[in-house]
Amino acid sequence: MMKKPIPFDFLLDYLPQGIIIKPAIGMFNIYFDRKIVLIFRKTGKNPQHNGIWISTRREYHEGLMAAIPAVSQFELEESFDTSWLLLSDSHDEFENAAIQLCQLVVNRDERIGKVTPLSAALFSR
Repeated sequence: MMKKPIPFDFLLDYLPQGIIIKPAIGMFNIYFDRKIVLIFRKTGKNPQHNGIWISTRREYHEGLMAAIPAVSQFELEESFDTSWLLLSDSHDEFENAAIQLCQLVVNRDERIGKVTPLSAALFSR
């Protein structure tokens, strides 16, 4: 069985040592420092949601969108936590903005990432 390649895998060079990557349905969750920080998504279903999902809180939206203008808000099903932000893979500045996001993760920017029961458990082994 062939493993599905990680989309935007060039970004792995820009992320810190010690990340944990977990495949999900059509996505790859990126964990660092006990937090889920990013999700890399590239699928044929709902391509408007493809790109990098940024784990954050609503109070950080304005600052992150000002710092990296390619980042935007997006809406999913009502049951989904829409405090996530999106860097669309169709944005002209995708590559540069994605590298900037990785730099925020490396620098442990408080605006990126959330501790969840799963993310905490991944790092307590």
